[in-house]
Amino acid sequence: MEHGTAELLCGLPSIATLGSRHHTSYPSYPTPRGAGGATRCSSTKPVDGVKTWTVVSGRVGQRSRCTSSLLLLCFYSTMLVLLLLLASGAEAFNIDLRTAVVHHGPAGSFFGYSVAQHIDQSTNWLLIGAPKSNTSQPNLNQPGAVYRCRTDKPDDCHVIPFDDKGNNVKPVLTPTKRYEQIEEKSDQWFGATVRSSGENGFIVACAPRYVYFTNDLDKREPVGACYLSRPGTTKFERYSPCLSENRFGFKFQGYCQAGISAAISRDGRKLLIGAPGSWYWQGRLFNFRTDNATKPYSTTGEDSTGLSDDQYRGYSSAVGHFDDDSVEDYVVGIPKGEQYLGKVVLYNQNMTEFGSLVGEQMGSYFGSAVAVTDLNGDRLDDIIVGAPFYADYKSLTAFDNGRVYIFYQTSDKKFRPQRRDILDGPDSESRFGMAVSGLRDINYDGFEDLCVGAPYAGEDKRGAIYIYHGSKRGIITDVSQVIYAKDVSPTLSGFGISISGGIDQDGNSYPDILTGAYSSDSAVFFRTRPVVRVIASLKINPDILDLEVKECQLPDGTKITCFNLISCLTYDGYGVPDYLTLNSTVVFDVKSNTSGSQEQRVFLMQAPTKYTKQDIYRLTARNPSCITTHAYLKNDPDDKLSPIKITLTFTLMEDPDRALRPILDAYIPVATSITTQIKKDCGIDNVCVPNLSVQLYGVTPTHIIGNPGILEILVIVNNFGEDSFNTRLWIDLPPGVAYNTIISQKSSVPISCGNFNQTLVVCDLGNPFKQKSQPSDFTLVLTPTNTNDTKDELIVNFFANSSNEEKSNDYENNYAKGVIPVTAVAEIALLGKSSPEFIILNITEHKGEEDGSRIVKHVFQLINQGQCATNETELQIRWPSYDKNGNPVLPLEAPLIIEGNGKCDTIVITPSNAQKYDKSTYIEKETDRNKRNTDSQTISCSEKYCTIIQCLVGHMLPRDNFIVTVVSQFKPKSFIQRREETQMYNIKSIARARVRSVPYDFKTVDVSKFETRKIELVTTVNTDRLKPASKGVEIWIIALAVTAGLLMLLLLILLLWWCGFFKRKKPEEEGYFVVNGKSNIDDKIVD
Repeated sequence: MEHGTAELLCGLPSIATLGSRHHTSYPSYPTPRGAGGATRCSSTKPVDGVKTWTVVSGRVGQRSRCTSSLLLLCFYSTMLVLLLLLASGAEAFNIDLRTAVVHHGPAGSFFGYSVAQHIDQSTNWLLIGAPKSNTSQPNLNQPGAVYRCRTDKPDDCHVIPFDDKGNNVKPVLTPTKRYEQIEEKSDQWFGATVRSSGENGFIVACAPRYVYFTNDLDKREPVGACYLSRPGTTKFERYSPCLSENRFGFKFQGYCQAGISAAISRDGRKLLIGAPGSWYWQGRLFNFRTDNATKPYSTTGEDSTGLSDDQYRGYSSAVGHFDDDSVEDYVVGIPKGEQYLGKVVLYNQNMTEFGSLVGEQMGSYFGSAVAVTDLNGDRLDDIIVGAPFYADYKSLTAFDNGRVYIFYQTSDKKFRPQRRDILDGPDSESRFGMAVSGLRDINYDGFEDLCVGAPYAGEDKRGAIYIYHGSKRGIITDVSQVIYAKDVSPTLSGFGISISGGIDQDGNSYPDILTGAYSSDSAVFFRTRPVVRVIASLKINPDILDLEVKECQLPDGTKITCFNLISCLTYDGYGVPDYLTLNSTVVFDVKSNTSGSQEQRVFLMQAPTKYTKQDIYRLTARNPSCITTHAYLKNDPDDKLSPIKITLTFTLMEDPDRALRPILDAYIPVATSITTQIKKDCGIDNVCVPNLSVQLYGVTPTHIIGNPGILEILVIVNNFGEDSFNTRLWIDLPPGVAYNTIISQKSSVPISCGNFNQTLVVCDLGNPFKQKSQPSDFTLVLTPTNTNDTKDELIVNFFANSSNEEKSNDYENNYAKGVIPVTAVAEIALLGKSSPEFIILNITEHKGEEDGSRIVKHVFQLINQGQCATNETELQIRWPSYDKNGNPVLPLEAPLIIEGNGKCDTIVITPSNAQKYDKSTYIEKETDRNKRNTDSQTISCSEKYCTIIQCLVGHMLPRDNFIVTVVSQFKPKSFIQRREETQMYNIKSIARARVRSVPYDFKTVDVSKFETRKIELVTTVNTDRLKPASKGVEIWIIALAVTAGLLMLLLLILLLWWCGFFKRKKPEEEGYFVVNGKSNIDDKIVD
């Protein structure tokens, strides 16, 4: 129940400073208050290395022993960081928000800073501390108060008069009799700690900032004080152990601030008061016997070596059983022990230490809050320790997340660090674990529960409380319920700074919870709802559905298979009402997310198109109620294998007349289900175990890149086991290949295939695919779409499966792999044209060197006419710039004209450099065709003279081309100087092309086997070599020849006339008739 009271020191910062969430470091000691510069505190301590100063008789001086800040100052510095808070929505279980009672105190009073539940003579009271409240005490400013509030009515609170007096005075012996004040109750923070021992028990309330003046009245010592109220009385007793020892000064008891923590044993006989400022802030715990006022208290000792200074022993305290005796022991928090790791120490009734637990992060304030409860039901008290400043170092921006440790007591009465659970604060700055409290068993599951306060949790930093349930294994680390300040009221803040639980205050047998929200001067009382445990059951009759048995009939006369569903509900629980109403919904044939079937197979007999049904159960506690529902199974459903699942869900119908409504147990499912099967021909167990097999034949032997031809694979699927349902063949296609169709060969059932997605084809093979039936054979036809990026093979994977599982060792033959080798074939063409094709050179009339010269062009075109791309292609042109004697024929005097992706270089071979070039590459031997003959002579490259045009063509897609145009000036001089009798000369260029590489990384491609293309272009030169006559023809010879010719012609004419050649006959004489002026030859046709 401890809320980790922050360090209370004299000279507190202002309320505004305290409320600042961003003030995360301890402040240095503030300027003391008092008229005339009088001092109120005699010393302070540096906190976390910050030196502070002490005012002594109005002078400032540094104290050698002030090695840590005053406890009161540290209290406020803790409070400065306290106000960092999270706020969010509540996760509901059985803490009821609807009936929450909110109490408000005076503004600025910190009402709710401490809380306690109390029952006095059957009357329930809420005890709420307001340490900055004003009271009716005379001449005091904000001394603090404890309020007693009702549980059933908001803002009905009254101050408990623990102390109704002002400051005490004593007479001073002076010439004039006067009284001096000997104590200061203003700002004493009465109500900073409030505890109750339970029903008809003791109440203790403390003022840890109570100040007493020393005997000389020159020092003011924050010794602290507590007041005890016994049951059934209105008297109050004051306990101020540090004052009673009369050992003042910070090095003794002057700064002990007794009452920062307090605890009362369960029987009220022991009162513990923590005084963390005692002995150089080593801290002490005082143990009082309330049943024997004459017996002095016992206390923890001090360490004279100084090694335990500044540890704050007694900062928190609680009572429990931790050893073998029947006397209660004590657990005490020391948040700065063990080099600031924090520590919790166990003491027996004699204040002898017998165990300890150590924190794990420096500065986490491990031990600032402690509580005791049994979370795992082993009847051994477990210890809960808060570490509200614990930081999650996984995040660079998170701090003060907070952490709670649960240490489980073992059967040998030990606490071992490894036997623990951890609860972490959800958000930065939430201070999770600032308050911890056992709740007893709030859901009546047999295990006690826990509440953790985080006063700065939530998005709005206004606070939250977290409810955790116990179990046989310990705390259930998943939070059961989170209540944020905003869920209760939009004005609450600092919600969760204090918690009290474990007492039933509304009479429903369930413990309730009281929580403080000091920043808004509020406290909230929560009632706990009774937990209803519902037991649901389902039964189907008959338990197996046989499609062959049709005992029912639909309104349209259709015979169908039917069955009955019997659903039953009953409830029990501790403190639950005798009568409850539940709503239920039954859903038939529920489809799971992984079910392949979307078919609705079951419907209601009363409503043949519906498959859900709602019912209302009016129940008596612990008495079952059942409802029978008639349903039927669809005839011949597609899915005969999947179980038919029927689910019943239920909800509790809330009664608006009940103030506190019961709630269903969150740990019991609100749904139950049952499954049934359709009877199958699979033996007495009704479980079919198929054995599918996939085999491939007739796979296309090779695929050539770019070839659009189809690919074929013969597929045969067998079932060597029992019937398989929803049998499918999955075909995984390689990239660049698409599904085309199937050609069914033979099958016991029709086969249909289609695209499941771009690369996956699915074929339905039957439902069911009968055991040992005829195989399903078909030819799969695929179309290559873009296989350019394919490797050496096209791999088509096949996998057959069904809705029913096979034996684990039978799956191997469900797989098959079709492999189609891939290759590339390059196919190029080499074309050409010469312009002009003929040159006629009249050597006889040749007049000069330039006479007869003209432009000659040979055009070479390389075409990729195959289906594959080429990467590099070599084109070589042998150009006859000179004849074999070195005479110019077609010398290259103009640059090459290149069209396409490539470049060309020119090499001129002459006798002077011919030895440098490889003859097999650049020089072609002279053959007989280059030799002279009587008809024509060929002029081309020779071994001595040749011009080589070497071209390298880059990437060519199908139908791409590369063109080289060679332009030359024809030189007739060499032909004029020739003395041969040949009149025709064929000037020939020769081009060869071969593919050097393709853009495919295939092992099957060998470019050396690609065919080399060759072309020869010829320009023919026809020379005119006519010989001149030696002498002309005589005139008389010509006259004689003409006369003889005329005589012969006359004799020929006379001969023809004599024969009747010139005599003409009429048409009528030959039997022809003239029709419309034209002869008609039809009548002369002989049949």
